[in-house]
Amino acid sequence: MDKLKILKEVQDLLDKDSGRTQKPRKTGITMILVEDVSNYGPKFVEPFQELVDRVKLLDFLWHHDMSIIEKAVSAYREMGMDVAPGGTHFEIAKAQGRLNEYLRLLKELGINEVEVENHAGLSPIEEMKDEVKLFKDEGFQVVGEVGKKWWWRDPTRLSRDFISVEKTIEQAQQLIEAGADYIYWEGMIVRGLIGPQLGNKKGQKQLVEVANEVDPNKMVFELWDSRNQPNTPLWAWLVRQFGPNVNLANIMPWEVKILEWIRHGIIYEMDHPYMKWSGDKSQGSHWWKIDAPDYDIDMQRGYALKENF
Repeated sequence: MDKLKILKEVQDLLDKDSGRTQKPRKTGITMILVEDVSNYGPKFVEPFQELVDRVKLLDFLWHHDMSIIEKAVSAYREMGMDVAPGGTHFEIAKAQGRLNEYLRLLKELGINEVEVENHAGLSPIEEMKDEVKLFKDEGFQVVGEVGKKWWWRDPTRLSRDFISVEKTIEQAQQLIEAGADYIYWEGMIVRGLIGPQLGNKKGQKQLVEVANEVDPNKMVFELWDSRNQPNTPLWAWLVRQFGPNVNLANIMPWEVKILEWIRHGIIYEMDHPYMKWSGDKSQGSHWWKIDAPDYDIDMQRGYALKENF
């Protein structure tokens, strides 16, 4: 019996029926954060490489031998993944007035993507647009980030958990018009708008308003872990709103399979909607729209159990 063949046929059927896209993807992107190439580098993700589209390589500094990074970048690229060093490095190079040197270094390392962000500085949007063009003209794939980590310095936010819908849409569209291939929406904003326990209903409405106005193929939702509160309910909320091929970023390498289970609706988040739908397709044409459980109860119980160990 060819076990791998049988499993592949089941996987292909599941992908087809659930609507999940395949690499090379334009939508349904999963971007991982790699903080340690020694333990969670290319060899770690190789067995499930078909699930990963993009790598944000935070482990870019602190290496006495840069061939470690070059080899990692080369391995990711061979597996069909775009590689970026993360926006923090971009901001440091910019603050030092060394963007052109930074650009040359990225080329030498084989990196093909740059994230243009503006957390630390107060650069106007026109300056960010010029930076997008600079890297696009040099052949990089460019991602422009909308929003800042600190709401009181962010013109797109009204408070920690609420935004200006108009200014957020305007910033995203200007970066796209400047040539950005994708838009990252800052993870702290996305978490705040959804609510760590899915409770920010007004913020959720604002998030959907923005997403409906910005090209959904270009919008990528970041999410940050926060004080050990899980991201799985937030991923499930985004899948339920936008379907299995919503673009998601800042996924830890060991979380990729869990996220993929959610994208296919075959795990506890959203109460196994794909399986319910496949048993009775009269419930609707989109399995991810089936009613979700009451997270207020489930999550409180989960945290209570956690505290007992």
